[in-house]
Amino acid sequence: MFSRRHWVPPGALIFAQLSHGASWLLLLWAGLTGSISAIGFPAIAWIHTIALGSGTTAAAGVLLHVIPRFSDVRWKAENLARYSLFFFCAGVVIFVSALLLRPNLAVFGAGVIVLALLAYAAAAIATLAQAFRGERTERAIARALLITLLLLLVTALLGFALSAWISGYAAAAWIAALPAAHGNLGMLGWLSLLIFGVSVRTVRPITGARSQFPVAHIIVGSFTLIGVVLLAIGLAGVSALVWPGAILFACASLVYAFDLLDVLRRAIGPFTAPRAFLLAAVLWLLCALVLGAGTLNGHPWQLAYGFVLITGWLVQMINAHIYHIGVRVMLTAYRGEDDETRPQTVLDDRLSWISFAAFQLAVASVAVGLLVQNANAVSVGGALGAAGWFSMMANLAVARSRAMQPQPNISLL
Repeated sequence: MFSRRHWVPPGALIFAQLSHGASWLLLLWAGLTGSISAIGFPAIAWIHTIALGSGTTAAAGVLLHVIPRFSDVRWKAENLARYSLFFFCAGVVIFVSALLLRPNLAVFGAGVIVLALLAYAAAAIATLAQAFRGERTERAIARALLITLLLLLVTALLGFALSAWISGYAAAAWIAALPAAHGNLGMLGWLSLLIFGVSVRTVRPITGARSQFPVAHIIVGSFTLIGVVLLAIGLAGVSALVWPGAILFACASLVYAFDLLDVLRRAIGPFTAPRAFLLAAVLWLLCALVLGAGTLNGHPWQLAYGFVLITGWLVQMINAHIYHIGVRVMLTAYRGEDDETRPQTVLDDRLSWISFAAFQLAVASVAVGLLVQNANAVSVGGALGAAGWFSMMANLAVARSRAMQPQPNISLL
């Protein structure tokens, strides 16, 4: 499942995509049953299906390539990192299933997740430590990746405490104040900060252009880290830090959005679906900022904020990379690691745009449904999202079929 010959484990990407598809079916079910008005166990199950099963699995899989490539080091205990992903995926299945069927058993799935992440992080930290003997750029990259991994571990440990609490194994009053801090630390500190940093490199092959504002990445990384930490502490009880933290993260997001929009404006070649997903992701991020500000200001927008942040911003950014990096993984798997075929040559352009449109309509429909408490809109959004997912899977199946064919002399990167 996690063969060493692939620079990103295909199994991790497959599990992430299966979780992505399952998340839309859960939304469809929530809309049909009318269970959209509160954050209960079904909502928590959905959040972790997409944030852990899809986002974190995909991110951890891609980091197996990013860590040595970006920081110019060789993996230490690579087998430990790769096989820990298998146990992480198993823990996600146990955890989500327990939330839906037997919430008192969720702590056992959370325990497997934490142990798997500790093993993965141990291997990653040992690997990144080598970069501190290298050049300044490699040291800076290693430091940034270490910070994101530490935020992931803190998020996981807070999640374990919460799972023990809801399972009845912990009764400390302070745990009850952790859900918002845990959620924002994971979505903003782990996944968003990671995307902000990694996309500096990954957006370039998708667009053919690079940032004209190198200082933007320093601002984005610094403001995000400080802002997320302040916000998490504030949401955990020190209320005076909430707005300063939120404002710093908003500033970081605005700088990132400006920079990415400028890169897209200068992109070389035709406007492809991966670029459209990048554009959609950054626009949904801006929408999430508005919903987040409204939530902090007392509006009942918490569910819509979390949904748009995860499915609008994070998932659409992942979709952009699936249509480029994911296809590149597939091509190297079937044609060898020296293959440089353009992803667009093996994808079906019609399916790419159908999936793009379906996903954006789905995000908009569910967001509106959560804002106005309309279960029908959530159901429609869930169905549209499932349709977008099936279109994407069909497209990747087409790409796989074409990748397996003998390779003639075609245009290369």
